[in-house]
Amino acid sequence: MNPFSALFVGAGLLVLPVLSSNTETGPQGIHVRPVDGMDSRGLDGNRYVGQKVCKNCHSKPEKGEVHEKWSAGPHAKAFDVLASEAAKKIAKDMGIEDPQKSDQCLECHVTAFGVDKDLIKRGFKPSDGVQCETCHGPGEEHFKIRFKESQGGESTPVSAEEILNERDVATCTKCHNERSPTYKEFCFKERMAAIEHFDPRKERTEEELKKLRETCSPDCKKCAKEKEEEGKKGGD
Repeated sequence: MNPFSALFVGAGLLVLPVLSSNTETGPQGIHVRPVDGMDSRGLDGNRYVGQKVCKNCHSKPEKGEVHEKWSAGPHAKAFDVLASEAAKKIAKDMGIEDPQKSDQCLECHVTAFGVDKDLIKRGFKPSDGVQCETCHGPGEEHFKIRFKESQGGESTPVSAEEILNERDVATCTKCHNERSPTYKEFCFKERMAAIEHFDPRKERTEEELKKLRETCSPDCKKCAKEKEEEGKKGGD
């Protein structure tokens, strides 16, 4: 199995408390329900639209072909990997019959898990895996603003209220954490390099890019070790 796929198998099959029974059936029969502490960024009325809507604009070369990079990466396969033999074995050991139907697994293998179904637009497919909106928040407002702009409307900078466009370690570690039975040490800097997808329209200096690419969680053992080794080399 691809190492990235293995990471997602472990990230989603979490050992969680027994889930409450007020679960509703959302798109494609996959369960969605309000969960404290989960993805609450759609709860202001901004709805989740799904990766196919994002593709309309973010597949173009002048915008960095972001959608293609997502499609080729592990996040796009996060739901499908639950059907693998490796995932089924892990699930069986945890007493889970079908990982693709278990809330314990879906929490980290689909986008908008824990979000009320009224905040998910028709056409959204949870089976598309960990989509753009897992990291960037619900995209309906962003789509409306940018579509209007493309039709000759006023051009405005993208704000944090419209869509999340900054890197955030906490977003990743909601799933990439020690609750996973196959957890491997998570290095934010390393993982971001693997899925990097900058928008070329936003100009950045080499210094700004270097700072972004060097950003990691303060408790990352891998980065701490690298700095220690660099320090030793500098002292020689």
